[in-house]
Amino acid sequence: MEPDELDAILERANRLIEAGKPEEALRCLDDAEGRCFDSEDRIEHASLRAWALTELGRDEEALDALDALLEEFPQSARLLSTLGVVLSNSDELEDARAALEEAVSVSPSDEVSLANLGLVYEKLRDYRRALELYDRALDSGADIDWVLQRRAAALIECGCYGDAKKTLNRYLSLVPEDATQWVTLGILYSDDDDFESAFECYRRAEEIDPDGAALRLNWGVTAVRAKQLGIARSQLAHLKRVEPTTTRPWLLAAFILEDEGELLAARTVYDRILSSAQFQDQAEMSYALEMAMDFFARHKLRRRSEQLFRHAYAANACSVELCEAYREVQGDLIEPGYWFSVLVEADYRPGLAEVQERRGATAGRRARFVRDYQIVARDRDDAISHVLDFARRMGERNPCVREFIGEEEIERAYAGIYEIEAESLILADEGS
Repeated sequence: MEPDELDAILERANRLIEAGKPEEALRCLDDAEGRCFDSEDRIEHASLRAWALTELGRDEEALDALDALLEEFPQSARLLSTLGVVLSNSDELEDARAALEEAVSVSPSDEVSLANLGLVYEKLRDYRRALELYDRALDSGADIDWVLQRRAAALIECGCYGDAKKTLNRYLSLVPEDATQWVTLGILYSDDDDFESAFECYRRAEEIDPDGAALRLNWGVTAVRAKQLGIARSQLAHLKRVEPTTTRPWLLAAFILEDEGELLAARTVYDRILSSAQFQDQAEMSYALEMAMDFFARHKLRRRSEQLFRHAYAANACSVELCEAYREVQGDLIEPGYWFSVLVEADYRPGLAEVQERRGATAGRRARFVRDYQIVARDRDDAISHVLDFARRMGERNPCVREFIGEEEIERAYAGIYEIEAESLILADEGS
């Protein structure tokens, strides 16, 4: 095989992976197996093979494809970057961060490594750091479409909604066929009460994917906020047609009933959903809990809000949106205050969304768990007192604060729980 022929095969495999065709890429790479002429070809072949395998969910095979060459070329930015991606796809986020940080230290302007390191920080919920890396990747010439989309998501998580709208508009000028991001942009406009701009975004999404359930639900919610109940009912009819068996049509119906002043009927719908619904996935359940909490908080139903929060806690679904509504009805307004991210350790119990501390940890007796509780409080002492009291109130046994891992001053906010990480790190008994 001539060098030019090999280069063509590797380039074709790369294009197939980018096009979402990893199986075809693997077949293409098989044609080049054992025919690489130099170290660069071998590194590129192994990296592409690992990329294709991890896209297929075959992460262990992907790691095997990288291991031998990493021993031979431990400072290869290309191999380290690919290793970071595979580990990230396996949810080995700390190891992924280490590999990608090393790749960036070897090649500081490598836009692929920068962007993928940003994605790892995004998964770790360090959105400020993710934004820094996305901006560096863009400045270095990264694939702008993908990075702009992730940058917008990180901006939303940071509460920088104006910048998020600008970034999404830029992204959609390049990728106008992305219905999901048109809906996301519509939601941002709706939250700013710019209903006409929101409706225009929904119309653009409708041209691409008229049966999108998220489109119909959010279009209906925006219409209620805009006091255009005719549009809201029309979206409800669409939603019932495209998703007749989920809770989403019921949630929109309850939102419409509330706006019509039928508060008892709306509350009955929420109670029925929460008591008897069979949710298809975590996202559907989380949205239902958030909508219900918004309703109970708006109408100062403190006891019902507390019951719902216990429900969400047991389901590992204490999102930012749910906690914000809960704080507004249960917490005190403080000015100034601090946001803290606190690792809390407590006795192991069933029902946790479990992440093992290390492979093989389940061989021992599960003894304790560690979970990230984010909280708004006056100071660290107040945060410790509040978070431990809250954990005990939710039924946790022998809780203690293990570590503060984040702190940021805020001007004015309601005190209380800000978010609780869905997953818990499980610690095995050292003696078992």
